[in-house]
Parts: sequence; structure tokens; C-alpha cells
Amino acid sequence: MPFVERVRGAFPDINIIVEDAFGAKDRVVVRWSATMTHRGDHLGMQATGKPVRITGITIARIRDNKIIEGWDNWDQLGMLKQIGAYESPQSTLLKSA
Repeated sequence: MPFVERVRGAFPDINIIVEDAFGAKDRVVVRWSATMTHRGDHLGMQATGKPVRITGITIARIRDNKIIEGWDNWDQLGMLKQIGAYESPQSTLLKSA
């Protein structure tokens, strides 16, 4: 799976912790956090060696004990900021006269 290969290539020490998990009918929801270090260039930039902590939620649909569909929502912008790949633009405040 290309996505997993890129993430593992960029963050080989990734550690995922399940914070909460519950299910209903054919769905399972997991709230998770991950800590890792940017040690590889698999995201299209050189490794920075910076530590990263992100959070996310995954929903999976199960049939016959197999995941058949899944949805992920995680803090990609936070990850990019932590490794220095994105910097928020400086806001300009209007001064009243």
C-alpha cells in the first residue's frame, strides 16, 4: 500500500496508541494518537529529525471479520507544521486610527 509505505518511510519509529474504541452494528470507531520522528525523505522532503505528535479518528466497516471500508480523519496540517513543511502565513492586523 503506497500510503503506508510513505508514512513508514518518513516515520519509521511510529507508535500508535488507541485512546478510545467502540462499535455498533457493522462499524468500529477508534480515536488514536501517534508519536514519531521524521527520519526519512518519503514525503518529498529531506528528513528533519523532528519529533511529531498527531491525533486522529478511524471508522471501519466490518463484514465477515474483515475491514471492507474505512475512513480516516487525522491532523495532516499539524504534522506538516511540526516537520517544518508548512508555515502559517503571518496575519496582518488592521490598526484603527
